Amino acid sequence: MGLFGRKNPEDLMHRAMVFAEKGHPKGAVGLFNQVLKQDPYNREALYHKGLALTQMRKYSDVVTCSDRMLVKYPLDTGAYNNKGRALAEMGNVQAAVECYDAAIEIDPKYYESHFNKGVLLAKLGDHQNALDMMEKAVRLNRKNPVPLLHKGIILGKMHRNAEALRIFESMERKFGSHPDVSFQRGIQLAEMGEHHKAIGVFEGMSGKHKDNVNITYALARSRAALGEYGTAIPLLRKAVSKSPKVIRAWAREEEIFKPLHDNEEFRRIVKM
Repeated sequence: MGLFGRKNPEDLMHRAMVFAEKGHPKGAVGLFNQVLKQDPYNREALYHKGLALTQMRKYSDVVTCSDRMLVKYPLDTGAYNNKGRALAEMGNVQAAVECYDAAIEIDPKYYESHFNKGVLLAKLGDHQNALDMMEKAVRLNRKNPVPLLHKGIILGKMHRNAEALRIFESMERKFGSHPDVSFQRGIQLAEMGEHHKAIGVFEGMSGKHKDNVNITYALARSRAALGEYGTAIPLLRKAVSKSPKVIRAWAREEEIFKPLHDNEEFRRIVKM
């Protein structure tokens, strides 16, 4: 407790960061607000409040917080990056890209905005530019496996599956096993027609991940590709039970399932 009942800002910041690190963004925001009540333009508090608000999906508040920060610190890359992420979530793509570009112009080595812009462009289907941005993010932060993971995913979407597979295999050697990497490795194998190997990857994942809806669907797809419809259909039913709208849409459009379009059980599961 500070003089005359005022709480020490450093203590408040410490407590707020603990809340944020433990996944309690609402409590963190309350403490950041107490800091900002005493120091309205506290740079660290504004930045981390923006991150906490992002966790809470209060994107318009993130924009407000970031704009407040940029009034005092117009060259703050973190503020532009937080604002860009929020605008992207709100569907304001052009403004989000402008924020990322502003951060990159201020600091060309600021990998976060290269990464976030790459993720956004990939979602928009602009895969070549997304790949360019992700490669820059990888070069700027080689110790972080996340940009490399996304680079592999983008290559997969560009049907450069062998290149993507090499990235995921390299990641497992360098960083160790991770379910996201293993899943993507299986996906690339399946896309290359190596369904036996893909099934081995998916079924070799740990128990808690085996029930993941995406893995269940991927298994159904590979089993169907091998003509093992008696196994594929129950797997597809299981996937649909977990995410009906998405999985049914995928299954209806999936080329591998076309031989099942006259199968009554398949038609019932996907509501054809």
